[in-house]
Amino acid sequence: RENAKTHLSFGFGIHYCLGAPLARLELKVILEELTRRLPFLRLAPDQPWEFPANTSFRGPARLWVEW
Repeated sequence: RENAKTHLSFGFGIHYCLGAPLARLELKVILEELTRRLPFLRLAPDQPWEFPANTSFRGPARLWVEW
């Protein structure tokens, strides 16, 4: 596949990634630690919201923060 390096998905059905729960737990721990260490971290106001044209990843393309 041409976009294999940029593809991000946990799959679906019998092809679902076995490491998906661990990846989600790691992200949860990282975000909790980040907000604990940087309590004044906030979303930057008036930022452009762009979403990738991908139904598997439902998050913004980028997220600006400031502290």
